[in-house]
Amino acid sequence: MDGKWGLLVKRICCLLLCLLLCCPLASFAEEDGIRVEIRPHQADFAFDLPDYEFVYVNYDTRTDSGKMVLYAPDGHFAGSCALPATDGAVNLGINVYALNGKQIMRSTVTTAADMTSKGPVAGLEQVKVTNTARDVMILPIKGGLYYSFTAPGRDSVVLKYRSPQESHSLTLYAGEDYKYQGSVDMPYTYDDDKVTVAVLSSTGSELYSEILTAYVDTLRAIPQAEEGRLKGVTVCIDPGHQRTTKVETVPAAPNSIEMKTTVVGMAQGVETKRRESIVVLEIGLLLRNALLAEGATVVMTRTEQDTFVGMLERADIPNEAGADFVLRLHCNSRTSGSIQGIEVYCPLSSSYAAAVADEAAYRKLGETLLFCLKAATRTDKGECTLNNTYVGNNWSKMPSFLVEMGYMTNWEEDLKLSSSAYQQKLVHGMVEGIVTMAKMRGPK
Repeated sequence: MDGKWGLLVKRICCLLLCLLLCCPLASFAEEDGIRVEIRPHQADFAFDLPDYEFVYVNYDTRTDSGKMVLYAPDGHFAGSCALPATDGAVNLGINVYALNGKQIMRSTVTTAADMTSKGPVAGLEQVKVTNTARDVMILPIKGGLYYSFTAPGRDSVVLKYRSPQESHSLTLYAGEDYKYQGSVDMPYTYDDDKVTVAVLSSTGSELYSEILTAYVDTLRAIPQAEEGRLKGVTVCIDPGHQRTTKVETVPAAPNSIEMKTTVVGMAQGVETKRRESIVVLEIGLLLRNALLAEGATVVMTRTEQDTFVGMLERADIPNEAGADFVLRLHCNSRTSGSIQGIEVYCPLSSSYAAAVADEAAYRKLGETLLFCLKAATRTDKGECTLNNTYVGNNWSKMPSFLVEMGYMTNWEEDLKLSSSAYQQKLVHGMVEGIVTMAKMRGPK
């Protein structure tokens, strides 16, 4: 009897061992306050920092890395590391930073082995090995890339793909006729980012490379509310810049002999590497929907990156629409990375501006808008300035405000400006500003 029971126990242990080898389970670790759940090709993490609303997290293994901004109003943060190219038990480093660049927490854990079988399709015909990938099609898709190509004679290749926010080096195995086809996720890549893709041989020689623009998920307009705090109010939103700048020379203001020539260039994120034109467009589309939800009529000067809008046209559009207010959205830059804050600029002495309000009244409107923005974002830096610098402001026949929503040359504000949570805070501040200014101006 003892022998039979011993044999049964051995068989059960063998069965359990087989199950463990065939079905990898999640493992858990906690180091320096970061709780990590490990799975094949993924690691979920969580940590508590009650004194922070925003943090910046980066992670890396030998073949995968990523960066992300996390928002948690209650200080309970959670996120995920995408590890598509990480096989086997290797070190995964997770680092948590404040948005000023100061490191707060770090953890190093071991990833899980991927027990799924991999390899090329069996019975591939032996053909001459090519030194280039053929019939290549790589397309941006929402949240990633689609790829299709052939590499005759090559059982496997390495697909390397990276953006400013993440990098992966993934081994692919040949399908029938040495065709490679599928999609990969890029969960941390921002809309309109530059993405570099390369197909390499197993020994590292380049078979193909390309630089493309990540997918842009343009936000659709919601229906205008029939009732709301801004019913009867028309707002023009002017997201500054566009993908490609055209040089113009135009009169600086009505009845002025001074001419203004386009300043080529725009702000770019010191850390995100994003261009001002896409950031302000994202915020502009969010603002449009928030204003529509309040019953406002909304006019946009542009809704796409590739739409060019000239300097005078940016004033003509709201003038022709009879807008009550214009918000010109921009992001700031300086040579010093320490400068922060939200700035609001109003016109000073153009004849159109004088017909709208005197200097004191214009300043009160601008400071009201700035106050609402600062309250929404918990920012205490920035001021309202009246000047004759901006053509769009000078030619506007209604209250016009150029809003510099933050400095992309500042590490913290650059990261915040591309955070959906912070973008919503800016939107909330501008909506409240329009509501308050509409009350101050009174009925038409």
